[in-house]
Amino acid sequence: MFAAPSYPTPVRAWPELGNSRVELWLKNDGLSHPLYGGNKVRKAERLVAEAAARGAQRVLSFGAAGSHHLLTLTLFARAAGLSSAGLLVPQRRTVHAVQTLRAALGAGLEAHAVAHPSLLPLATARVLRRGDYVVPPGGSNAIGAGAFAAAVEELVEQVSGGALPMPDWIVVPLGSGGTCGGIAAGVISCGLSCRVLGVQVLGGSAPRFAARWLAREVLRRRGCFRLTERLSTQLVFDVQHVGSGYGIASAVGDHASSIARELGLELESTYTAKTFAKVLELLKHGAQVPTSTGARPLRVLYWHTLAAGSLEPLLRGAPREEELPLALRRLFR
Repeated sequence: MFAAPSYPTPVRAWPELGNSRVELWLKNDGLSHPLYGGNKVRKAERLVAEAAARGAQRVLSFGAAGSHHLLTLTLFARAAGLSSAGLLVPQRRTVHAVQTLRAALGAGLEAHAVAHPSLLPLATARVLRRGDYVVPPGGSNAIGAGAFAAAVEELVEQVSGGALPMPDWIVVPLGSGGTCGGIAAGVISCGLSCRVLGVQVLGGSAPRFAARWLAREVLRRRGCFRLTERLSTQLVFDVQHVGSGYGIASAVGDHASSIARELGLELESTYTAKTFAKVLELLKHGAQVPTSTGARPLRVLYWHTLAAGSLEPLLRGAPREEELPLALRRLFR
């Protein structure tokens, strides 16, 4: 039987990296599910439930060749008795990306290779069929983003229970925008004063536009649309860590990975390494927060999004890399 997600995901202090000016805290969504965690679990749980409620027979979505989103969506779809199909575009080859694709195929993903993102509309028209529930890349629609507004309520309960203090900054990767935008909407709808920093991992303005749009839509659905003006100050972005592009490792990201690994946290080069590199910058340059009684350290919460467990259980029985169809192997460049 497919296990339920594990909420609330744990939080802890990270004093090994903090200093007199900045406290570092970790919220580990990598532990959101005992089989395969990560931030996509919160989205997939709600999206597949919506698909089932609509009577869908299959979920159809999109992603890079080694998409965590497509793997997670496939696992939840299979558990709900639905099939799963994905249109995959090229990605820089890493061992992790190849293993993620293999695991998704082993879980039952019907994968369709698309040689270039510009061909997605035509490919979608060929693959789409009656009974499909279409999910955007990253699961980033109002339903998926709403899962992260709810996750902020989970965080508030943890603060109220004394597990951590209220952060001044929440730092999270920015890809398709759903996680970042949803957290921002949750922060604002809960009346919190902290700011959300989305660390952009692919180029262009589209990720920032998506995060803002999704945050507004979630606020509207929560009856808080009048609060959208707060997004201009409480949702901010870092565009300096994109590096050479999506899925391409950076030197600062590799350095961040080595530091995190020494302290027991695994990162990957596409999202979490670049985000944690920004966290290390905040630790280096952050300033104390003035209070009525003096000053206190700035509180930074790094919201970890990578599945914490090994892919090995999902690779048992999955096709080996050399067994993948040529069209899929060619997606890794």
